[in-house]
Amino acid sequence: MVRVRVAALIVRDRRVLLARHVKHGRTSYLLPGGGIETRETAIEALTRELREEASAAVTIGALRYVVEAIAPDGSKHLLQLIFEATLANEVGPSTDPRVVACEWHDVAALRTLTIHPGVGQRLAADVESGDAAVDYVTAPWIV
Repeated sequence: MVRVRVAALIVRDRRVLLARHVKHGRTSYLLPGGGIETRETAIEALTRELREEASAAVTIGALRYVVEAIAPDGSKHLLQLIFEATLANEVGPSTDPRVVACEWHDVAALRTLTIHPGVGQRLAADVESGDAAVDYVTAPWIV
């Protein structure tokens, strides 16, 4: 089954907002967001997820990426829609038990942090260059 996830690309002053997850003692980062629930549009889901993960209100902008990643053993298949977004208030505590915190990181850190799915290099290059095209991207599955 394909899991559809929405995510926000929020950049402010050359910094990007990332959700820090810790699972089984391992830290990884995702663009804030999550799954779309029944009877929920992608925009509604992303608005709800930002409220849960960052206690933040957001304005959702343009669709930037459609990212697809499949686990090497075929057990998981992810389709992620990444939208530009702007915060309407400051980031607060997460009420999502899977998210330790939403934190600001230098855009360059996207190249070195463990980002799920594995699009950190691409995001960093596009943000640094100002590329705003919508793109379909296949990404390696990050274990």
